[in-house]
Amino acid sequence: MPAATLTEKGQIVIPAEIRARYQLTPGTQLEFVDEGGAIRLVVRRRVARSSPEAGYGMIQVPRRPPGSAPRRLSDFDAASVLKTRRRQP
Repeated sequence: MPAATLTEKGQIVIPAEIRARYQLTPGTQLEFVDEGGAIRLVVRRRVARSSPEAGYGMIQVPRRPPGSAPRRLSDFDAASVLKTRRRQP
C-alpha cells in the first residue's frame, strides 16, 4: 500500500498510483471524513483535464477598420502605455 509523509505545512502528496486509479486530476476537491480513528478521503468534485486547444476561439479580437495601420507590439506593452500617458498634460 502506497504511503505519504505529512509536511510541516500539513500537506501530503497523493501517490501517482492512487491518483491514476481514482482519476484524481489537479483541481479535484477531496473531503476528509473522520471515522473514529480512521480518515477516509471522499471525492467531492471532480475536475476533468482540459487542454489549451479547448479554449481556442474563446477570445476574439475586434477587426481593424479597413485602411488602418497595423498594430505594433509596443501598442500592447503596458510600460509604453504608461510612458505615453505621463507625457500628456
